[in-house]
Amino acid sequence: MNKKAALLLMVLAAALSAFWWSGGFEAPRRVPVIGVIQFTANNRDTVEGFKEEMAAAGFIEGQSVLYLIPEPATSATDLETKLAALLARNPDLILASPTLAAQAAKAATAQSRIPVIFAPVNDPVSADVVTNLQQPEANLTGVRLAPSEGRRLQALLELAPQAKKVFVPYNPAEASARESLRQIEAAARALDVELAVVPIGPAPDFGINRALVPDGSGALFMPREGLVMSRFQEFRAVAEALHIPMSTPRLEQVEQGVLTGYGFIGRDIGRQAARMARQALAGIKPSGIPVETARDSLFINLDAADRIGLTIPDAFLRQARQGVVVRPGKPAP
Repeated sequence: MNKKAALLLMVLAAALSAFWWSGGFEAPRRVPVIGVIQFTANNRDTVEGFKEEMAAAGFIEGQSVLYLIPEPATSATDLETKLAALLARNPDLILASPTLAAQAAKAATAQSRIPVIFAPVNDPVSADVVTNLQQPEANLTGVRLAPSEGRRLQALLELAPQAKKVFVPYNPAEASARESLRQIEAAARALDVELAVVPIGPAPDFGINRALVPDGSGALFMPREGLVMSRFQEFRAVAEALHIPMSTPRLEQVEQGVLTGYGFIGRDIGRQAARMARQALAGIKPSGIPVETARDSLFINLDAADRIGLTIPDAFLRQARQGVVVRPGKPAP
């Protein structure tokens, strides 16, 4: 090789090196993969809110982010099976909703330490999902619900001031249900009302009908728990047949016919969780992302009130206008 050719090769090599370091041959970035695990179908709106917020931040599904979303699990065993299948595909992050899914995700990721964002968990500490809300000690963080079940019981009794007994369908196997019950027991004593707590099991083994409601029940209160809330339409039918008010913690169920609620908006929780997920995808460990609290609102469905012949007190309606009022024939905003 003559000197001229050698010099040309040296110049070419230098140019290629500069092109490489300037990013001209940058290896394509790996598209992040997010696995989603749900217990019951109650939280589909939470997942949709999560995806909407991610898309608004530039994480476009199928382009700059991939989602693995199996059908919602129907039991603890089903959760374990679906989580094993998700983890076999090496996701970068898991979104778990709600409490039972978060507990299962914690156990399934104990070795891999894949970041897990839960949305929501009723009380992450009592459910043993985390022990420190400000600095979650493991690989999980997310959105918790405000400890406001007592306030929701109070709101329900504002619509049924004559009620001396409140029917509470209850899944004793679930930590979230136990936490809801703990909160309303204290409120019930202060409000001088009896709680008629009735354990229920999974469908189809457990029927929901008027015979399930204890005599003298003047209202129905659904705890924050997936199994009970997954059957809210059956409970709604029973409450309307008995002409008693019913309360749920979810706006979406008020939009679908339940009389009232005080609690969270699933889509908003999903958006909140997405902002936390982006921090985790950027490399911040869950221990550096404090658990956040969902915002509560008061909900009322005027059409449902008409169906049971209930007149809404003006004071209650004024409070609800600060949250969400579902009007007959019209969805909530």
